[in-house]
Amino acid sequence: MGSISLWQDELGTSAVGDISRLTNGALEGLCETDVAVVGGGITGTAVALWLARSGMQVRVLEGRQIAAGASGRNGGLITGTTGEKYASLVARKGHDTARRLWTFHTHNAKLAEGVVAELVNAGWDCGYRHDGILGLAASEHELAEIIASAALLKQDGWGAEIVERGDLPQRLRATYYGGIYHAQAGELQPARFVSGLAFLAQNAGAIFHDGSPVYEVVLNKDGVLLRTPCGDLRARVLVLATNAWLPEIGGLLGATWLSRCIKPTRGQVIATEPIDERIFPCPCSANEGYQYWRQLSDRRLVVGGWRNQSFATETTTNETPGEEVQRHLDAFVHETLDLKSVRVTHRWAGIMAFSADGLPLVGRLAGTQHCYISGGYTGHGNASALQAAYIISELVQGRTHPESDLFDPARFYEH
Repeated sequence: MGSISLWQDELGTSAVGDISRLTNGALEGLCETDVAVVGGGITGTAVALWLARSGMQVRVLEGRQIAAGASGRNGGLITGTTGEKYASLVARKGHDTARRLWTFHTHNAKLAEGVVAELVNAGWDCGYRHDGILGLAASEHELAEIIASAALLKQDGWGAEIVERGDLPQRLRATYYGGIYHAQAGELQPARFVSGLAFLAQNAGAIFHDGSPVYEVVLNKDGVLLRTPCGDLRARVLVLATNAWLPEIGGLLGATWLSRCIKPTRGQVIATEPIDERIFPCPCSANEGYQYWRQLSDRRLVVGGWRNQSFATETTTNETPGEEVQRHLDAFVHETLDLKSVRVTHRWAGIMAFSADGLPLVGRLAGTQHCYISGGYTGHGNASALQAAYIISELVQGRTHPESDLFDPARFYEH
């Protein structure tokens, strides 16, 4: 059961293509390293990059291929914003925490820009465009929340521009009530971005092993031993960067409590053939983030979300698109946008990790030694995983980070 995203297709069949040169193949025999990272998505590759640059020996174990999971299957948006509207976040978490969370996401966007600049200088194109994002209201109530959020954001020193209904792209005016424009956001080819992170990490000395699923983890006073089908890896420190699969591999360490606070959740996406007109000036999201879309430089449409139309089917690890959500994605293109003859060329799904409180788990894995985790991004991995990975790299090196207390996994730990 599965699917291939447009982004993975562009890298080659089954997401290998030109990224095969970034790995040393499957782990074989017995190897040793300072840090073992499990997971070759955006978190794992970024952790490997920053730790390798610090001078540590790093090996990354990936069960499939780099960017095989949600990191290579998402919509490609770097929002620079929280997944929750700012007014709602202030009401739920308090003003100080909301401000800190927004800062965390703006830092993530700046980190992404820095990585993109490095990749551009290295001749590695990941299709990045810094063109902002338009958050749309699907109801009058949501529009009121947007207006309240804009006022609070401006009060805290962040730019936020209200967009009236009459100023929306013409094909959206009948469905949406207005919106808010966030200039700090960008978009990219996500699988190319993740493979670019691996490229930079490899250049810094990190070693990647694909086709190396971990089936046993042994902790001792000196570190950890990881067993894979063809080889074993000893490390002083372990970083688990498997997001939706954190409960599965955490269970190997006895951290069964992870399954209570992280739930795998399917996100579905489609891509169309190129169309004749430029419909949107920038990416859009709507309906509390349940809908999102963008138009690529070649004028293809990429449309994702609508999970709220079939909650019962979307708590799953099945990467095969489901019919119910796919019907809504098609309807957006063919009915809402009135592009009846436009053909869908790609359909895919990725497995996200939703946390119990909507915030990721980033830090030392409570109840263990030598082990750190980062995941549970609640559908906003591109918007938070880089900064989360940077926090992990700081903690592994024995340093503190001013944002780490927001995401400490121990908040869910039960002795």
